Amino acid sequence: MTPTSTAPALRRAGAGDAPAVAAVLAAALDDTDIAHWLVPDDAERPEVYRRYFNLVTPWFVEHGTVYLAADGSAAAAWVRLDGKFEPEIADYDRRLAEACGAATDRFVQLDVDMLAAHPDGLTHDYLAFLGVAPAAQNQGLGSRLLREHHRVTDGDGLPAYLEATGRRNAALYGRHGYVDTNEVPIGDGPPLYAMLRPPRAQ
Repeated sequence: MTPTSTAPALRRAGAGDAPAVAAVLAAALDDTDIAHWLVPDDAERPEVYRRYFNLVTPWFVEHGTVYLAADGSAAAAWVRLDGKFEPEIADYDRRLAEACGAATDRFVQLDVDMLAAHPDGLTHDYLAFLGVAPAAQNQGLGSRLLREHHRVTDGDGLPAYLEATGRRNAALYGRHGYVDTNEVPIGDGPPLYAMLRPPRAQ
């Protein structure tokens, strides 16, 4: 869908935007298959996700590139890597346990399995999270967020990497030049789908 004049502008998020980015990612990603596995209780999931994204979002704002829709309805978090994704978040284990409670072991499993599958020895931009608030979905915001950063990766001649949370999301990414590389098993939960987008000539 082509954005209209009423579509919200996208901007680079700063430190003060971390709570807004965390809020929209938590709301947008709450209903994925992996979210239901991580936190099976529908009543608990929104709060666990809110705490989790409040924990990890500031790292991306500081070390990566985070885009936020001006109305807070969508966000994407990228980071440039030379290999594996191994962020250094202070006191992460303790804070993860505080954020996730009974779901902590599954979040740890997610971290371990994603790390094992992440490409090594490859300079690339990693799309860790992309989310559009439920009320703003199917309006082209996800595609706009992708195009916003693909201008950067293409300009720098670098590939982009992500893990799609399901086949529907993988189809969206496929339309933007991503190709499947392998299925990423996550414990006894639903798999993720690793995808890589080669740079395009400008």
